[in-house]
Amino acid sequence: MTVETSSGGSPWPTRIILAIWFVCFSVGSLIHILVVAKYGLFANDPADPLPTPFVVVNEFFTVLNPLTIALLIFRRRAGILSALGVVALVYVLNLALMVWFWTAKQHLHVAWLYLNGTMGVFMALTARRLWRAAPEAKALPPATTPSPT
Repeated sequence: MTVETSSGGSPWPTRIILAIWFVCFSVGSLIHILVVAKYGLFANDPADPLPTPFVVVNEFFTVLNPLTIALLIFRRRAGILSALGVVALVYVLNLALMVWFWTAKQHLHVAWLYLNGTMGVFMALTARRLWRAAPEAKALPPATTPSPT
């Protein structure tokens, strides 16, 4: 495995950024897996229920977070794209939840901004550096057709 260096010649800034990405997605994976283990898949609080589409989309992260970690390890550029897609989905989900909480309960839902919001901004700002440092995908071998003889 090769690690591209930064413009200054050191691979450490890229490694540190990647480590932060791993920590973010590992914590997210752990939290979503523990919630599923404790309450079950697609669980909803009967005392304070959320609309089912929000619950379903939230459960996607139970699979998407570990998948993103695996992609970051084995297919770095695919992992970067997956991470940015997951973060975008987090933003869309939570912005929709903000609207729902405000219209249904007159509650301003901002708790997600501190962790997920900060993580998303950090990833958006560092994705280009990781992309440039990621090894390019190997080209597929040329397709061969079996000989009729």
